[in-house]
Amino acid sequence: MTASTNIPQHAPESPPPSRSGRFWLPVVALAALAVLLIGGYAALTRTSNDKADPAASPAPAALGGASAAAPAGSAAPSVSASVSASASASAKASAKASKKAAATTESGHEHYIAGWPGPKNTGVPAGTKLSTYTGPCTIQKAGTVIDAKTLNCDLTILAADVTVKRSKINGLVFLDTDRAGSSNWSLTLVDSEVDAGKKPNAAVSYGNMTLLRDNIHGGVTSAQCGEKSSTCVIQDSYLHGQYLPAAAAWHLGGFLSNGGHNIRIRHNYILCEPPANSVGEGCTGDLNLLPDFAVIADVIAEDNFLGANTGSSYCIYGGDSSTKPYPHANHVVIRNNTFERGTNGKCGMYGPVTGFNSNGTGNVWTGNKWQSGGSVAAEN
Repeated sequence: MTASTNIPQHAPESPPPSRSGRFWLPVVALAALAVLLIGGYAALTRTSNDKADPAASPAPAALGGASAAAPAGSAAPSVSASVSASASASAKASAKASKKAAATTESGHEHYIAGWPGPKNTGVPAGTKLSTYTGPCTIQKAGTVIDAKTLNCDLTILAADVTVKRSKINGLVFLDTDRAGSSNWSLTLVDSEVDAGKKPNAAVSYGNMTLLRDNIHGGVTSAQCGEKSSTCVIQDSYLHGQYLPAAAAWHLGGFLSNGGHNIRIRHNYILCEPPANSVGEGCTGDLNLLPDFAVIADVIAEDNFLGANTGSSYCIYGGDSSTKPYPHANHVVIRNNTFERGTNGKCGMYGPVTGFNSNGTGNVWTGNKWQSGGSVAAEN
């Protein structure tokens, strides 16, 4: 599916004021008005949440769909049809988000909380001297190591055992698990900062990756693992600071999987941060497990701090959804996580969690608690 472009519609020039021109002038004017009205409506309802090579992404592909029936953690754009529904497949949150234009993030939100990952203990270690990276931005050599560099480009991984450490990346980090041969590619990103800026993509995606002690911000989702990812480990990292334009129907998230397995999310500070925008769109949640393209299975999310935002629908989506193509998750373990209450006492706009089925095979919900004290119960 090709990402929509949001190209402005322009009325045709009026004909010269001849006799025939005088006859056609009102017709042309009416036609131009119709084009502008239809174009404006389409811009508000257009769906394009496809995955694509970030270098080829021309427009906000994380736009929410007209079908607002399920939450979206907003996937990065792609030509891959299997992932194109990431926004429309996430529409439940979008439908509810449209009711929350007045919601805001928590005022005075602490971005550093003692004992948790944050700006002081993730990213490039203090004292590291960075030099400008001059190598290729598409990595095709197995075993490549990039250390103590500033990279001013989108980094595309097409090789095995790639390591990026103690570095600052001003751009996206992208390993497309839909591509042929990608099962042999892998990335370790450690002690690094990723600033995806205002790009309409996930900052780090789509899998076969291990992220350790990273500070990841910008983009529509901090980190995303796709349904074809073989492994996904995110640990001791700070996921925050997503980007939301004032009038865009985008769906944001801290972490997103639209289906997949072998996912380990441990001891991170995860916050979908922006408030809802002027059209009532914004965050789906902090940790979003949405069964759009495959069953959610073999997931452990433990010892994370989930930041509050009344502009988010829920803080966790737990992998089950009766309206999705793969409705029942299995072997999803969510344990010992800490939820911030926020100004409404619920973490998210509607509550701390939705879509977790305690009766699902191998599913476990235990030890989850509010930061202020007291246990957090699963939805069912």
